Amino acid sequence: MPSRCCIVSVSFTAIMIAILAALLWIFLADKDEPNALATCGDCHCIVSTGLGAASGLGDSSCPTRKPKIGSDYTPATIEALKRQRPLNPFNLTCDPYDDENCELDPPQDDSLDILNSAVCGLVYQFPFNGAGSGGGGTLSGEIFEAGTYKNANTDVEETLCPDAPTEYLMISYENKEAAEADGAVITHVGPCGACSTTQDLAVYLTEPDLLLASKECVKRSILNQDEGKTCFQDLGFTDACAAIWLANGENTGQRCALPCAAAEIQDYNNNGPAPECALNGCLECDEKYSGPKFKRYAGRTRRRSGILSTIARPCEDVVFIDHDYACPSEAGAESSGEVAEEESEVATAAATSFFESP
Repeated sequence: MPSRCCIVSVSFTAIMIAILAALLWIFLADKDEPNALATCGDCHCIVSTGLGAASGLGDSSCPTRKPKIGSDYTPATIEALKRQRPLNPFNLTCDPYDDENCELDPPQDDSLDILNSAVCGLVYQFPFNGAGSGGGGTLSGEIFEAGTYKNANTDVEETLCPDAPTEYLMISYENKEAAEADGAVITHVGPCGACSTTQDLAVYLTEPDLLLASKECVKRSILNQDEGKTCFQDLGFTDACAAIWLANGENTGQRCALPCAAAEIQDYNNNGPAPECALNGCLECDEKYSGPKFKRYAGRTRRRSGILSTIARPCEDVVFIDHDYACPSEAGAESSGEVAEEESEVATAAATSFFESP
C-alpha cells in the first residue's frame, strides 16, 4: 500500500504539471492585438524628477520634440534601407545566454565602449557624405539603378531612391566625433552588432509592435526552434539579428516564466499608470536577465536608434537620430545621421547609459 507521503508527492507533481500545462496553453493560445506607440500620460516618454529642471523645461514638462517614427520616412527611404547591404556583416552561430564564450564573427571590440560613448557608424561605398576611409581604403560603389518597385504594404508602384548607395561598412567608433571625422553617418549609439544593418533598421521602423511580433515567434520556437528563427526572418531581420532576438526571447521565457505568465493572464499593459509608468513585471524581468546581453550582441536597439516603441521609456533615454542618410534626395533640411543636440542635451548625454532590452 503506497505511503501517504508518496501519494502527496504524486498529487503535488500532477497539480504542478496541470498548472504548467494550463499556463503553456494560455501562452500559446492567447492572441493579442498590436499596441500603439506608448505614451506616459500625455507624453511620448516618462518625465523623470529633475529632468525638466536640467533641460530648462520645468519639473513636469514633456519635451516638445519627438524622435521620428517609421511613417515620417518616405517609402523610398525605407526601401533603400531594406536593399542596402553591409560589406562586413556579423554572424552569430552560438547562443550567448547559454555559452559564456559565445562571440560574434567578426568579434566586437569591447574596449571601444569603456566610456559609454561609442557609436555605430556606416561608411557608405559612395562618396555622397564626404570622404571617409573607415579602414576600407578609397570609397567606390554603385547606386541603385533607376526604376520602380511594388510597395508590399500598399501594393502601389513606388519610385526607387535615385541616389541611394548600395553598400556600406559598419564600424564602431569611440565617439560620434570620431565617426563624423571619418565620414561615417551614425546609425545608432553604442558599438555595432548583429542588428546594426540598415535592413534590420527597416524592421524597427516599420513593424508596429515588435514586442508582440517577437512573442509570436518565440511561441513557434517552443515546438520547433528553426520555426522561431524563420519567423523573425520573415519579419525582415537578417540571419544574425533573428538569432539574437530568438535567443533573447527564449531566455526571457525561461528566466521570467511566472511574471510573464501573469502578464499574459491579466493582459497587463507594457507600462503602469502615469506618472511613473513603471514596466510590468515581465518586461522588468526581461530588462534584468536578458537586456544586457541583447544590447551587447545586437548592437542596435530601438532606443539606441532613436525609435519610439510600444514601451514608454524615460525622457532622458531618448536619443535623436535621423535615418534619411539612406536616401540623400529624400533627406530633410536637418543634417542626417547625427545625434541631435538641440532641445534635450540631457537626453543625448544620457543615451550613453545603456541598460535597455529591445
